Amino acid sequence: MLKRTRYKWLSVLLAVMLLSAFAAGCGSTQDNDNAEQGTPAPAAVSINDVVNDYYAQMPEHIYKINDDELKERIDANDDSILIISIRSPEDYAQGHIKGAVNIPFKQVHEYLDKLPVDKELIVYCYSGQTAGQTVAILNMYGYNARSLNLGFDKGWVGKYNYPVDTTPNELPANVTPAEPDPAIATILKDYYANMPEHIYKIDDEALNAMIENGDDIQIVSIRSPEDYANGHIPGAINIPFKEVNKNIDKFAKDKPVFVYCYSGQTAGQTVAALNVLGINARSVNAGFDLGWTPGGFPVEK
Repeated sequence: MLKRTRYKWLSVLLAVMLLSAFAAGCGSTQDNDNAEQGTPAPAAVSINDVVNDYYAQMPEHIYKINDDELKERIDANDDSILIISIRSPEDYAQGHIKGAVNIPFKQVHEYLDKLPVDKELIVYCYSGQTAGQTVAILNMYGYNARSLNLGFDKGWVGKYNYPVDTTPNELPANVTPAEPDPAIATILKDYYANMPEHIYKIDDEALNAMIENGDDIQIVSIRSPEDYANGHIPGAINIPFKEVNKNIDKFAKDKPVFVYCYSGQTAGQTVAALNVLGINARSVNAGFDLGWTPGGFPVEK
């Protein structure tokens, strides 16, 4: 009788333990579900956010560096910078800024994960325009980049006659690159991988012909309102450079957009930003002051 009673109590105790474990397990799952439902997933970064930040956080130097400042830093053996020539390998071999490495413009996307994030990247091209595009992409990728004012041909040797070097230089090894959101990285790399033949630029003659033909296009001056009022390309609207992000909705989505500034450099930055947003934009070669006006093309007020 005593054995039977003992077995009965053991059976009851085991049943209670099983029920408790089951209830605890169910409660734990429910709590986890509630916790997962109550904790919002982190918001994905959008390319619109990246472009907006590019302009909203714009430094005083507007992502450009003057030739004299760069020369001083080279002469001082400043190791906090990496100079990048995006000219052709042939032109690089004939002469480049001392210490510069060569990354041809159309191949920039192949190097976006091979650059040092802890250095300031100084980029130069021929006149500054494609360097403007490149510093926009680099900064949006997560680097600290500036373009050389007026580039190699018009500035460094053309205006200042600063020295050049022919010693080839290699990219630094074992660097820590920028690590943007993967979706953003893909968009920025595609800018170069899918680059059109016109490399996001248009010559003055071609634009003037389109104006005379009455083509359905949009022309945008990103110069200051005062300079715009003093004269601009016929039919152009004015969106100052530092206010581009606040006026994205004013850029046409259904027709070609042609952007110009003073020399082409900030227009280069702008067309890079617009194209990654899906807007078909090109910059006017050499800008208003160095291209359109000296070329004798029409101006209106």
